[in-house]
Amino acid sequence: MKFLRFGLVAALPLALAMSQPVQGAGGEGPDDSAGPASTLELSYDLYVGGISLGKAGMSVRYQGDDYKAISTLETKGIVNAFWQSKIEAASNGLLNKGRVQPSLYDSFSQNRANPRRHGTMTFTPEGPKTLVSDPPYGDNRYPVSDEQRRQTLDPLSAAVFLTSSSLAKDAKPCDAKAPIFDGRRRYDVVFDYVKKTDVHMDNGLYSGAALVCQIHYNQIAGYQQSVIEQNKHFPKMYAWVVPARSSTDPNRSYMVPIRVWAETDYGIVVALASQAKLDGQPLNRPN
Repeated sequence: MKFLRFGLVAALPLALAMSQPVQGAGGEGPDDSAGPASTLELSYDLYVGGISLGKAGMSVRYQGDDYKAISTLETKGIVNAFWQSKIEAASNGLLNKGRVQPSLYDSFSQNRANPRRHGTMTFTPEGPKTLVSDPPYGDNRYPVSDEQRRQTLDPLSAAVFLTSSSLAKDAKPCDAKAPIFDGRRRYDVVFDYVKKTDVHMDNGLYSGAALVCQIHYNQIAGYQQSVIEQNKHFPKMYAWVVPARSSTDPNRSYMVPIRVWAETDYGIVVALASQAKLDGQPLNRPN
């Protein structure tokens, strides 16, 4: 079941915040005073081998160069007998010319084995500045150096980066790398383009052109996931990604993941979009 837990977290780098974050929720939001606003709302149903695991979601509001994001994950059903978890996170900062600069990352988490944990990370342009966790992390066997933390993003800001396609105009589709520090570990999530495809989702959420992207998780330093310590291969991960443009801010566009999946020893772990709204309208609605 440890591998199931790892596979679940590994398969959701876009929808959630990728791995278990420092914990806490809230924080001050961006200044809403300048520029047109745009919103992206995503909800996902989580499955392994066709069995429901729970739900996850992310909501982001952009205005001018400011962003504010929140995310949730909650397990349910049979998986709660092995790994019951609830995570809520919030992040805000600046997004300008493809560069994401977090200001504050805050989240709460609770699971069957550990007490409710609350923590906060603050950032400067150079990377994380402060990290507070209550209760504090007790395992210091896998340190992350100051140099390794430089220019990193919190997990939720990394999701903002990966779903925002306002990168350089000559950038290739699905060509992005997010350097992440989550409070305990330092890793990269890398997207590579595989091919174009046409998709028709059974739940009716989307039909049309999409990109197939492969997702790579590269551990750099810090706390080791149990399956890595057991020398098991990280599962291959893929996503269907739909390029979309804001109807309220013509200069803003997105790369919207509608299905993320990974093949594991316990079956295919899937995050399937149950809602995808851009500026309050369904993704499939023409702008």
